[in-house]
Amino acid sequence: MALDKVEDVEIDADGVFKYILIEIKEKSKQEVGRKMIVRGFSWAEYHSDIMDRVAPRFTELGLQYECVGGGRIKHSQSNKTLHVYGYSVGFGQAKHQLTIELLKKKYSYPEENFTFSNAGY
Repeated sequence: MALDKVEDVEIDADGVFKYILIEIKEKSKQEVGRKMIVRGFSWAEYHSDIMDRVAPRFTELGLQYECVGGGRIKHSQSNKTLHVYGYSVGFGQAKHQLTIELLKKKYSYPEENFTFSNAGY
C-alpha cells in the first residue's frame, strides 16, 4: 500500500519552525485508505513552501493529498519537549491535539512534555 511508504512524522530535530498537517488518501477498488501526517521544517519561510516540497512525492506514489492546517512547533531534543501552537495564514489552524498524537508515536518523551496551545502565531 502506498500509504505505508509515507512516514507519519518528518520534522526538524530542534528549534522553532512552521509545520503543516496533511491528509493523504489512497483509493483502491474496494476502499479508500487515509492517514494524517505532519511535516515541519525550519527552512520554510511560508507553510506553503513545505507543501510545495512534499507534494511531488505524494503524486509520485499516486496519493491524493490536502493540507488541513498548520502552525508552529518548538522542538528541543535535549529537553525532550515538543510544543505545538499557532496557525497558518494560508491553510488555517491545524488540529494541534491530533498533531500531538502523531508526534507521540515518533518521540518517546515524557507525556507532560507534549503541549499545545491554540494561541499565538
